[in-house]
Amino acid sequence: MILSALCEYYDLLSKVEGSGISPIGYQKVSANYVAVIDEDGELKDIISLKELNEGRPQSVITPLSMKKSAIAASPVCDNSEYIFGIKSKKGIKELSEKKFEAAKALHIDMFKDADSKEAKAVYRFFEKWDIESAWENGHILKHYSDKGDSFTGNILFRLEGSRTYFHDVPEIADIWKRCLDLSRDGTDMNVAQCSVTGEKEILSRLHPKFSGIRDASTMGASLVCFNKDADESYGLKQSINSAVGETAAFKYSTVLQMMLSNPDQKLFIGDATTVFWAEKAESDYNDIFKAMLDSPEESEDESETEDRQIRETVKSILKDGVKGVYNNALIEKDANFYVLGLSPNAGRTSVRFFYNSTFFTFCDKIKQHYDDISIYGGIKGREYIKAWSLLYATANSKSNDKKVNPLLGGAVTRAILTGSQYPRILLDQTIIRIKAETEITQPRAAIIKGFIVRKNRLSNKEEEIGMSLNEKTTNSAYVLGRTFSILEMIQKNALGDGINATIKDKYVASACSNPALVFPNLLKLAQHHLAKIEGNYWNIKLAECLSLLEGESFPKTLNMENQGRFILGYYQQNQKNYEKREKESI
Repeated sequence: MILSALCEYYDLLSKVEGSGISPIGYQKVSANYVAVIDEDGELKDIISLKELNEGRPQSVITPLSMKKSAIAASPVCDNSEYIFGIKSKKGIKELSEKKFEAAKALHIDMFKDADSKEAKAVYRFFEKWDIESAWENGHILKHYSDKGDSFTGNILFRLEGSRTYFHDVPEIADIWKRCLDLSRDGTDMNVAQCSVTGEKEILSRLHPKFSGIRDASTMGASLVCFNKDADESYGLKQSINSAVGETAAFKYSTVLQMMLSNPDQKLFIGDATTVFWAEKAESDYNDIFKAMLDSPEESEDESETEDRQIRETVKSILKDGVKGVYNNALIEKDANFYVLGLSPNAGRTSVRFFYNSTFFTFCDKIKQHYDDISIYGGIKGREYIKAWSLLYATANSKSNDKKVNPLLGGAVTRAILTGSQYPRILLDQTIIRIKAETEITQPRAAIIKGFIVRKNRLSNKEEEIGMSLNEKTTNSAYVLGRTFSILEMIQKNALGDGINATIKDKYVASACSNPALVFPNLLKLAQHHLAKIEGNYWNIKLAECLSLLEGESFPKTLNMENQGRFILGYYQQNQKNYEKREKESI
């Protein structure tokens, strides 16, 4: 299903002019330098492409690389060890004789009978180039640095006075592709029905590795691979077991790598690197989806008309659901949309989640998510809390390395995109973290509110929990949380805000778990504090809260959900308390 959807997306983009997708048999590579030579093969200049592209390498499309072993060259696009036979690590000048000889033999063999002036020029270059005097060449020394590595990345070729790179010359590209086909002759090729396309073709033995997956190996990680004998069966070796044809392997790997390299189609949720795409070529689908999950807040610095259109659409969706999409004529109601989450795992890539539905369905689910978790956070609070903020709310806020349960990101994403219940572990870890740190932030309160609200809706249970304080509910856990907040305010008013620790710092963990053990003593303490406060306001507020409690005694214990209600009552009453103080100070 995943590979098939990726292949279909490749087919879609391949028909769109300017999409930048590599044709079959080609690949997209980045290059940092271009070597300018004349028709006699003499080096005339070396130009830094990064300097011309504001510090970024230049992306080009070439035929597939011919590298297959530890020392193997590829024509007219390779690194300095193959092109010039040199390398510089931390300012130390070195030679790479074996790699240069491999490149020299390849280019001379490929282009000895070529007719184009570019092919003849690169033939003569390798025929003439002397690596022994390479570090004496002024064009090379121009880019040498004694403080770090020099000549990192690929080097392209261009003829003096021309703007055409050698890999774009038709004769060179034809010879290159012909050599690729010849290199496969005599190898062990398995022909069978492709499990993705259903066509009979050569099966891919080794699938490409991907870069751009966070925390994955710097060498890349494969989506399809078999690296243990126990994974193989029926005498089939490596990825032949997956029965994916070379054409399908090329398509899915090319389009997936393109998305992993495109920040507009990628975001991070927990440990999952998430890519997304629509069955339509218009970028509005991706832009709207990313904005809803990654930056739902309004931005004041968007000057482009297209950005303003996307922002207006997002604003409308978050207000009115799918009705808000109708102001964007490029969005179709039933367009399929895909979301794929990948995470690294022992040299390969794990699929954390994969969802497919209509774009409108995803819009509605995301709006519902924001509605469920929305909670007032004061003057400095956020209107929309991002998914990663919810996940980090379960981690130690004092730790520099905020590690989140690796399974939690996928579970929370599932709840957001499918409308299912938020994972119970999200609630439990949030309450545990609150007890440990005695810190109730807006994201933590939002988690508790969202969990309870969504569970009530899915189970058809009525319970009024809104963005702000509910002063009418008689739920004992919620009222106890409100009471605890009022008791803390009484303490602060009596002793001043400069006290080292309040009852929250000392008793919040036991108060929300075992109210009967804590509240009688807190109420006695409050009477001493009330005697020091002028006026009767807080005494009245405390009495109002206590009158909402049913029964003559406090509950002995509260389960985790009711502990959440306690914390929610405390948080929302606190927001109300400070809102009053802010108004009085104006």
